[in-house]
Amino acid sequence: MGRIVDGINEISQGNFSHRVVINNEDEFAIIADKLNEMADNINNIMENERKTENAKNELITSVAHDLRTPLTSIIGYLDLVSAKELSPATQRKYIEIAYNKSLRLENLIEDLFTYTKFDFGEVQPIKTEVDVVKLINQLLDEFYPRFEECKLEYSFHTNVESAVLTVDGDLLARALANLISNAIKYGKSGRDIKINLDKQKDCVIISITNYGEVIPEADLKKIFQKFYRVETSRSSETGGSGLGLAIADRIISIHGGSLVANSDNNGTVFTVTLIN
Repeated sequence: MGRIVDGINEISQGNFSHRVVINNEDEFAIIADKLNEMADNINNIMENERKTENAKNELITSVAHDLRTPLTSIIGYLDLVSAKELSPATQRKYIEIAYNKSLRLENLIEDLFTYTKFDFGEVQPIKTEVDVVKLINQLLDEFYPRFEECKLEYSFHTNVESAVLTVDGDLLARALANLISNAIKYGKSGRDIKINLDKQKDCVIISITNYGEVIPEADLKKIFQKFYRVETSRSSETGGSGLGLAIADRIISIHGGSLVANSDNNGTVFTVTLIN
């Protein structure tokens, strides 16, 4: 009885790691087991709360870091524009740069908003029949200016003229756009970005290959984590929101599919598998 009383006192004072040890097989042992079970449950709840709090703090820190860069640039260029000695041409140039930075800021916020909706389970796919071959062709047309700007070309090969799946077209387009954007961002100038669609009996496999630097094995294991970037510095040259691949992974996952990455001297390949 004394051990049980001591245990209750310990738990009531917040020591949820305390366990009551009773060697007998009687009603006191049952009470002790229930106390220990209660302490375990409380401990698990508190640990989950700590993890949630740490994740929230990580989110705030990462978002603040990512938003600060374009905001600082926008403020800097607008300050320059206000200088009276600038020529109209130079002012227009700085305004255009500030505008482009604001677009990046908008994309960062949109990615953050989308990812948090996934975190809170607020994304429910609205599925219809979508021709994925047609969807990819449309996306490649939209990305054509980016390919031109980065001096990259692309090739799209498919073993069928049409591949109709029951998916959320907008979400799937978002996932594939993120993967294409990533391939452009890290692709090697002068090398094609290769997109391949292989329709099989029970699934459709889409692969997107770029020939940039090889991603180390340790990074491949983390590449779909939110805010994770392979480069050690969070530079504005390649840095997006750090959420693009994480969002793509979530979208493919809620469709019951898979997204995997492989990287070696033969290229970096992101492979999407969607079930028919």
